[in-house]
Amino acid sequence: MIDLKILPASYGDCFLLTIKDKEKNINILIDGGLAQTYDRYLKQLLRELGKKGEKLDIVINTHIDSDHIKGLISFLKDNNKDKFIEIGDFWFNGLEQIISNYPNTESKSDIKDEKIIDNIIRKGYEDEFQQTEEISLKEGVSLSGLIEYGGYNHNKVSGGKAIIDVLDNVKVSENVSIKIIAPNKDDLIRLEAKWFDELESKNFYFTTPKSEKLMTSFEFLVSRLKTYYDSFKSKVSSAEDIGLYLSELDKEDTSMVNGSSVAFVLEVYDKKFLFLGDAIVKDREKCKIIQNLIDEYGDNLEFELIKLPHHGSNCNITKDFINLTNAKEYIISTNSGRHGHPDLDVIANLITKKNKKTFIFNYKVKQATLVDKEKWKTKYKYEVIVGNGNEIIERRY
Repeated sequence: MIDLKILPASYGDCFLLTIKDKEKNINILIDGGLAQTYDRYLKQLLRELGKKGEKLDIVINTHIDSDHIKGLISFLKDNNKDKFIEIGDFWFNGLEQIISNYPNTESKSDIKDEKIIDNIIRKGYEDEFQQTEEISLKEGVSLSGLIEYGGYNHNKVSGGKAIIDVLDNVKVSENVSIKIIAPNKDDLIRLEAKWFDELESKNFYFTTPKSEKLMTSFEFLVSRLKTYYDSFKSKVSSAEDIGLYLSELDKEDTSMVNGSSVAFVLEVYDKKFLFLGDAIVKDREKCKIIQNLIDEYGDNLEFELIKLPHHGSNCNITKDFINLTNAKEYIISTNSGRHGHPDLDVIANLITKKNKKTFIFNYKVKQATLVDKEKWKTKYKYEVIVGNGNEIIERRY
């Protein structure tokens, strides 16, 4: 049996999977949402697991973005003070995994470089979460620092290197495996180049050696490397048919941070679960994600569920992907904060597919209310599950 808990994570992601494999439970945590996600929901779940003598076999942070990483920061700060749960392996691509060409320096850091790094750290993960006091790095502040301070395995599965799509299928147990389908090496190279460009634009001379301080500033700066785009927004109206919301889904997210997102297929016995983080799915001829899926599974792109990329954004999914894949369930994890996700043209393109499916919203967003119409559900053969935003949605497979 597979138990999936979909946590209220505001406009972010947080999922806890418990897989009953013979006599053992395998627990996998995917992202941590915001700090409040941990405080209100995740903390209790993890403490209960720890009391039962269970561990988190794998923790996966898909990418460096506040709505995916902040809850994990809160968790590790807590767990580092009082180890209430063990972690088998922490999958996270930080400074050491992404920046391969950092200049070697043995000289003392230039004062100007130190000031630039301090200023980046002072701002925190995003400007909207700006720190009000000086940050002490003594016990770790960044995710990489907290992983190191807590003595956890960090990307043990890849020998400490980046989690990317060339990694062999990860055998979690005899009956459970994970196939990484994103990011690829080029995605991380682009993010690396962007980070260097940002520091050079601040007149940084790279005299600061690799250190916890640099790791921290790296994560904070990367979390703010946003590329804001004008997505096609369909206004919720009194349209008579969902087909009126269809679009070609031809816009593309150009964020290098989202492009670095870890996406993977979890295989449990004969069931496949596709988690796409904030990955960018492009048209088939230029999409490594689609090609990786085809290379691994051929035409058998049938999934128990697909966690839609970037909270259902129409800049992160294409008609090619929708036409090539089928899922019994689609998860839309967001309260529509920040960018107003999900986009109705994404939902419309999925609804009008002929397969039976269920849409799971963890908040009662207006898009969920719109499509939860008996007439449409009967015509297009789909169901809708809508959370109230205060309770965990639990699914079993």
